[in-house]
Amino acid sequence: MRFYFKNWHGTTEGESPVWRHCLSKLRGQSPQKTPEGTPLLDVGSLEYLYAQCQHDFQTGRAPLRTAQSEAEQHEIENECLGMAVLAITHYAKNLDIPFSTASREMSYKRFIPESLNSNIKQRNILTRIRISNVFKKFLAEFNTQTVGESNITCYDLKIKYLATLEGLTSRMGSELFNPISLSIIQEKELSSGGYY
Repeated sequence: MRFYFKNWHGTTEGESPVWRHCLSKLRGQSPQKTPEGTPLLDVGSLEYLYAQCQHDFQTGRAPLRTAQSEAEQHEIENECLGMAVLAITHYAKNLDIPFSTASREMSYKRFIPESLNSNIKQRNILTRIRISNVFKKFLAEFNTQTVGESNITCYDLKIKYLATLEGLTSRMGSELFNPISLSIIQEKELSSGGYY
């Protein structure tokens, strides 16, 4: 998708939500029932955005924010593992696979950024085993307690994934272009009509 609006999902506190235009005849309803607009993304667009952002997150095209301390680096790593929990859960729900099967067959390594994966591979074997065990335990608890006890849908998981990704990455939804050349134009050259 070419344009990305932060907080289009309306779940980030302190930021204004982004909505499509609301028909004026709907505004005449009671204040409690007045919608602010319609969701910015339809189902197909959300599906595409989720797949695109998941790919960009895993490949590093949506770079993680820079940690200012070791504690923040640990927090970023935990959030990335949380993203893997959301992705595996979404995958299992979307294909109607039992969570126990998905957690056995799918590794968190497939759903985290390549840079974090290579960082974890450099740690000693006991640390890697501990990370894997903690991840499996959290995935099981999330699926039995959070997803199993609530009516959480694939749509909800996509929204949570994208909202979390906004805070986890440094330039989510932005593009940077390197200039090919630079021309400095004086004001009098602009008025002569020679440059545009």
